[in-house]
Amino acid sequence: MKFVLFFNLIILTFRILYVLYYPLDLTPEEAQYWDWSRHLDLSYYSKPPMVAYLNYLSSSIFGYTELAVRIIPILLSFVLSLLTYFFAKRLFNEKVGIISATLPQISVGFSINSILMTTDAPFIFFWALSLMVLWFSLESGKTIYWLLLGIFSGFAFLSKYTAVFLLPLALLYVFLYKKELLKEAKPYLSLAVAFLISLPVLYWNYQHAFVSFKHVSTLATKSPAFINLDSVLEFLGGQMLLVSVIPFFFILKGWLFGWKDKVLSFLVVFSLPVFLFFLLMSFRKPVEANWSGFAYFLGFIIASYYLSKSRFLYPTYLFSFILFLLLHFSPMLDKMGLSRLLPPEKDPTKVGVGWEALGKEVSKIYRGDEIVISPFYQISAELAFYVKGNPRTYCINLGRRMNQYDLWRDGMREYIGKDGIYVSYFPIDQRVLKGFSGIMEHRVLPIYWRGKQVREFHIYKLKSYNGNIEEESMFQGY
Repeated sequence: MKFVLFFNLIILTFRILYVLYYPLDLTPEEAQYWDWSRHLDLSYYSKPPMVAYLNYLSSSIFGYTELAVRIIPILLSFVLSLLTYFFAKRLFNEKVGIISATLPQISVGFSINSILMTTDAPFIFFWALSLMVLWFSLESGKTIYWLLLGIFSGFAFLSKYTAVFLLPLALLYVFLYKKELLKEAKPYLSLAVAFLISLPVLYWNYQHAFVSFKHVSTLATKSPAFINLDSVLEFLGGQMLLVSVIPFFFILKGWLFGWKDKVLSFLVVFSLPVFLFFLLMSFRKPVEANWSGFAYFLGFIIASYYLSKSRFLYPTYLFSFILFLLLHFSPMLDKMGLSRLLPPEKDPTKVGVGWEALGKEVSKIYRGDEIVISPFYQISAELAFYVKGNPRTYCINLGRRMNQYDLWRDGMREYIGKDGIYVSYFPIDQRVLKGFSGIMEHRVLPIYWRGKQVREFHIYKLKSYNGNIEEESMFQGY
């Protein structure tokens, strides 16, 4: 236990220092979820409200800072790692507990979710808690565990809609191994508690024509081709990278051979179907690697079990640590002459650079009463965080799909007669110009990462907003 605590304290300290001193700004999704916390609601367009509530809590304590946004995933990861140690030790032994509590912390997927404040951070935390108390519920039958299961699974649903996987997977496990539970009342108590906690989200969606569920269903069903082998290969590569490659093969071993073992079968039922669901989806459409990331909480315990008896244990730690360093410090590739392995324009960390610089540039022309707009919600969110005074910002529709900012459009009427600031990746659209009486100033801000330009921003100061921007009359889907 002392080693696990020491290891995770080192990782926790590293992550705090990384957020404070490494030049990685809030990513657009982080900035958007932070902006949600300034407009607390029962739910939001694309996601449930937990990420906004946690941002509100941390921002109330630490102010509007990057550390305030990211301290929650850092702390959740630390706590979950310690809990995982005790859980895996209980399931197997001390060595498996140590591996389960340390190896994921230097894997690619868990490292990302342990720094970036997206919906995945609280979701994986509460998903993991739900699975741990579910195990104890099944083993002991104590009412307190079933009650905790309802609470944690409800919180998981408040974090991300993929929490709905828990119910069919639990039914699958019960049908295979614990059919007698279907006749007991305690599991239904747990379900009732989870439903009550989820009710505000359902009510919000009822008020908004179930827009969130339409959005999720569109993501899950819209596909450009009948079979897309490229997206399948991309998905499989993404899954291996999430767990830092080597553990993936030990997870596969458990998925193939763990069904007859009492403990391993539990881990398999609550991880393999998730992987298979998104694998099948990838045959029809591109699937983001993180969508199935929650399968690897138990997946890593499976890998730890087999690695504890394997000669590949130490090579796995070494390779994972190398990927850990490259993930956090990708400019190392340039120093090593290995830029071709990951060119700057394909470096995923580029999504988090240039936003503070944009905020400072816009702040030079922002006087405090202009309407601040963009046709991209990502830019609108970043401007809200990085422009001086943290102004309320808006996103106009020039032919994109719907987003949360579309639900906040009424506030734009308050700025009629005032000047505006418009920011985009491209020169200003004529439809936008019709909403103002002219251009007062135009600036272009190039953004560089690892010595290469990765994007540029066009910044306009516009005169006298009249409210007549010619936006799309129909949103391009959900």
